[in-house]
Amino acid sequence: MSSLVLAALLGWLIALAIFFGFIVLLRYIDHRERMALIMRGIDPNSIRRWRKKGAGVLRAGLITGMVGLALTIGLYPLGFMLPASITEAPFHFGPWLLPGLIPLAVGSALVISHYLGQDGRPPHSDLRNDEPQVKD
Repeated sequence: MSSLVLAALLGWLIALAIFFGFIVLLRYIDHRERMALIMRGIDPNSIRRWRKKGAGVLRAGLITGMVGLALTIGLYPLGFMLPASITEAPFHFGPWLLPGLIPLAVGSALVISHYLGQDGRPPHSDLRNDEPQVKD
């Protein structure tokens, strides 16, 4: 193999290692937070119940969509750099935009599913039901 191919493979391996390392770091931080709550005598499952349901899907959708948008904008100038025989499509669109358009579509679907999956109640209406009611 040529040195150029090896450098490209090494770059992908490093990027993959950074990605998985970030996932491991997030799990470790979550574990440490959970252990700190247990040490203070707080049930970690009761804390998770207070968090807004579906916020993770919205956050994932926004991150994925914004990464897709950034990739699409970053790859768009390739349509002007490639030969005219390849870029005959209007507005210089082409298959080089797919690495950005696919995550943009996935992110949009996640955001839409977050808003379609809501049940119509105000965000913290279930928290008020847990409070004891005092009768006069």
